Amino acid sequence: MSIGTDRIETSSPGAGTRARTLTLWAGRSAVAIGVLHTALFAVVSRPQWGGWLSGELRGADPDTHAESASLFWALPGGFAVPLILLGLLLSRMARTGQEVPRYVGWALAGWVVLAGWILGPSGFPLGLVPAVLLIVASWERRV
Repeated sequence: MSIGTDRIETSSPGAGTRARTLTLWAGRSAVAIGVLHTALFAVVSRPQWGGWLSGELRGADPDTHAESASLFWALPGGFAVPLILLGLLLSRMARTGQEVPRYVGWALAGWVVLAGWILGPSGFPLGLVPAVLLIVASWERRV
């Protein structure tokens, strides 16, 4: 069986609809977080774009280009694009009635908590929104 090919079927009426709605909002919130992150860091990192495109980070001394490298990992090398893609996938799965594997919500929550703990005050806790929505959706499917 392939990931995400199970249709949402539940024993109680309305639970499948609720699980689909929660999954859809998890996807939408993931897309929103990724887009907002990209917009913020696109503005902040704008002065570095020329250097990135010219290859200044290839084989560069980390001490010399620490700020540029840090901003690179915050934007094009970071989590925003994969998070947007995950959100789009979740939204599509919800619209087509496919079940998202339970581990997706738990893995996302674990990653967000760990990264937030390591980094300290940041936007990482926002990632708990789609994670919790996915976890609750998986509980709804079991009802």
